[in-house]
Amino acid sequence: MNLTGDQRYFLTILGQTGFVRPDQVLPLLRINEPGKEPGHAEAMLHRLRYLGLLSRSSEGLICLPEFRDSAPDRERLFALDILLALAPAKLLQVSAPRPYALCFLLERQDGWLDHFAVMPIPVGHEARVSQLLEAEPRNYVFLLALEHMEQYREVRLTRSHYFVLRQDGRLRFYKGG
Repeated sequence: MNLTGDQRYFLTILGQTGFVRPDQVLPLLRINEPGKEPGHAEAMLHRLRYLGLLSRSSEGLICLPEFRDSAPDRERLFALDILLALAPAKLLQVSAPRPYALCFLLERQDGWLDHFAVMPIPVGHEARVSQLLEAEPRNYVFLLALEHMEQYREVRLTRSHYFVLRQDGRLRFYKGG
């Protein structure tokens, strides 16, 4: 099948996340090509649906056809929001290995590469998650999605990390200790 670079890029992300909200499509495309217009995203989605490579879930999410009747992973959708909030110069790789909601390799404007891992921390699981992440052999920058700001006090981690909270409808990043 003859797909454009945008289509392959988008299907790669969708293959890892399973679902994407319609409002995430254009920002994802703009990571690598900032000049993308809404019409580009709509045309790409239309073509991929026509080819049978995309579907809509009952909740209106964009997904691969095999996931149409499945429940979306809310943590991965939130992890995509975190990725988009970082406004990277270039997205080089995205994956979804458990226990992480999402991992991604980003290239900054200055050419540096950052490997991030998004880890949601449910209330009451801070110590367990701290131990799990401290044992991680890879050199990730951890983006720890908290439900409440008070959780940060329970996280003990010597590795590079940021706390992420949704406050006043925006994502806020706080440097960890």
